[in-house]
Formats: sequence, C-alpha cells, structure tokens
Amino acid sequence: MRKIFAASVLAFAGLITTGVGISTADEILVEGNYATQAGCMADGPHVEVVHPGTWTHFSCVQHSDGLWYLYLSN
Repeated sequence: MRKIFAASVLAFAGLITTGVGISTADEILVEGNYATQAGCMADGPHVEVVHPGTWTHFSCVQHSDGLWYLYLSN
C-alpha cells in the first residue's frame, strides 16, 4: 500500500513539474505583419525589440487573414 502511494505521489510530482517547464517558455508577437512568408523570414534574424529577454528563435506564422506574423521565442 505504501509503495503504491509513494509511486502515485512521484507520478503526480512529475506531472506538476512538467507544466512548470512549459509555462516558462516565452513567445512574443512582433508588431507588424508581412504579405509573404519570404518577407517575414528575411526580417526574422534581424528584428530588434524593446522587451526584456534574450530571443534566440523566430518563426513566421500565417494567420486567418492571410498575412504572416513574426514570433520571437527563447
């Protein structure tokens, strides 16, 4: 009985800490939009924002309006 309880507690703790790691991942949307994915990709490595944090990755996402938006993440 104690082993089952201990295993349950460990499994629950694992689930809780997984959520903490995911919740700290930041992503910001850069102001503006792009008509083409190529334009978004060209600006991605060179964009500068006035926002605390080190942004090491970027991605271009097409929204339902057909325009491309630049997201920064770390």
